[in-house]
Amino acid sequence: MQLTPQILPDANSIGTIIADLILERMERKAGRPFLLGCPSGRTAAPVYAALARKAGKGADLSKLTIVMMDDYVLPDGDGSLRIVDPEASYSCLGFARREILAPIAKACADAGTTPPTEIWTANPSDPGEYDSRIEAAGGIDLFLLASGDTDGHVAFNQPGTPRNARTHIVELGEATRRDNMNTFPEFTDLRMVPRHGVTVGVDTIARLSTEVVMILCGQNKREAYSRIANAHQYEPDWPATIATECRNAAFLVDHDAATVRV
Repeated sequence: MQLTPQILPDANSIGTIIADLILERMERKAGRPFLLGCPSGRTAAPVYAALARKAGKGADLSKLTIVMMDDYVLPDGDGSLRIVDPEASYSCLGFARREILAPIAKACADAGTTPPTEIWTANPSDPGEYDSRIEAAGGIDLFLLASGDTDGHVAFNQPGTPRNARTHIVELGEATRRDNMNTFPEFTDLRMVPRHGVTVGVDTIARLSTEVVMILCGQNKREAYSRIANAHQYEPDWPATIATECRNAAFLVDHDAATVRV
């Protein structure tokens, strides 16, 4: 299914619209847990900031459950894999704690409301358990999606990811690792970026999400905009095109990302 982009002035406009959508969908669930699929990094940051602002005005986010897309992993002493230390600035779990829940919790405290506390991450020693846990909870209510600038990765799904991929361990390509150097300035050398991650698969996103929103902001996303806007189905060389095969998919883009080079 080809997606129709909704072009908005800037990232903050996108953040406000999506935050309103999340709150409206939460109200529909009548107090039951609301699973929000979340990327770390820059793309969805305006959404998280808008949710915190709305929490400060009394919005009820107590039932929000943050379901993280992915995280970096490192070898453990016994040969197994573990997610990186949550205290590391590039930890996706740490990002969820610091950049998503902490501002919302502070806003809730100021407003005298109950803050959300739940964060889910995949266990690299048993990746398949993540899909089972999500499915048992009724699926992701709304998944926020982003695309890599130059290789179209979504979560840590690399070019060539098969359509049936579920949560798995992945070796990260150079383009994905360079994208993350832009996100985390302390990565001053590509050798500093972990080489592996645990990630939801493209099938996890499409099969277990009730609704998705693909977000593209900035001039660096123009190639991603062109690829996704012109896709009719999943294209393995640009995994973010999985959005075309998701139920209730929206495509929100700012002017900078949607401007065609001449």
